[in-house]
Amino acid sequence: MKTGNQNSMKTIILIIGIIIGLATLSFAQDQIDEIQKKDQMQTLFGFESKITGYGSLDTKFTRLNDKDAVIVGGHGGVIFNSYFYFGLGAYGLVTTNQFSGSSPEESLDMQMGYTGLMMGFNIMPKKVVHFSVPLFLGVGNLELEHNDIFVENSAFLLFEPGLQLEVNVAQFMKIGLGVGYRMVHGTNLRNDLTDDDLSYWSGNFSLVFGKFN
Repeated sequence: MKTGNQNSMKTIILIIGIIIGLATLSFAQDQIDEIQKKDQMQTLFGFESKITGYGSLDTKFTRLNDKDAVIVGGHGGVIFNSYFYFGLGAYGLVTTNQFSGSSPEESLDMQMGYTGLMMGFNIMPKKVVHFSVPLFLGVGNLELEHNDIFVENSAFLLFEPGLQLEVNVAQFMKIGLGVGYRMVHGTNLRNDLTDDDLSYWSGNFSLVFGKFN
């Protein structure tokens, strides 16, 4: 089993540094946009806000307990002024992931799913190729089975920041390729499976639909 507390802290610090750098770029872009808006009509409550909707189909290629795994799902919500987005999402494990439980002769199957809040911001979203910085906060459930018979389960908390490269295919469609890091906390099982065994990097592919112009 992994002992990754120090590595997890280094990963968190690296991700926070990347997000701060990208947030600075996004802020600079916002300032440019504000300058370009000077010729627009001003009102009592400032410039007109624009709210649109979106939905995303996501596939995550990752590892669970040192074995390859695929997680699929999606999220959707609203986009504010083309830059900030907020919504809900749900994901589930679709591959068969087995491991030896407390009894070596007992092979256990993992069933995992999680749901929660998705938020983030887009960097220069009007460009054909641009970046998005998502952050998923959620709760999940891990269930262990033996020969399709329930053994035990545990709830957990999940924190998953990421970075995604997006391509505007059309005004209503984007393709995204990205990377994220899934941090799981609160797993409590009798069998030898820990938070570190469920925490790992993922490579993500997304099809995003909505009104982006």
